[in-house]
Amino acid sequence: MTEFSDAAADLHQAFADPITYTGAGLNGATITGTKYDVAGDLFQGAGSTARRVWFEIQQGDLPQAPAKRNGVRHTDPMTGITTDWSVIDIARRDDIGAFDLTVEKA
Repeated sequence: MTEFSDAAADLHQAFADPITYTGAGLNGATITGTKYDVAGDLFQGAGSTARRVWFEIQQGDLPQAPAKRNGVRHTDPMTGITTDWSVIDIARRDDIGAFDLTVEKA
């Protein structure tokens, strides 16, 4: 690992939440993931309310590569609300040893 990926692993350990993952060789296994929720790309028109939600998951936590329609269950530590998510896009981040999994509510 590089110094950057070592730091990324430390950040993951500090900020990741437990999630339940189904797919990629797992069937409801508890692993960890960092949830991101940011404004979507700028929209030219009224009602620009799109959000992009994704989870950063360490590559070593999945026995197989993730796929679209895999499931993520996450309980928000602030609200206690549990949400089921479905993977709609995958970015392999070898630079930090993680997958960025863009999700939508299942």
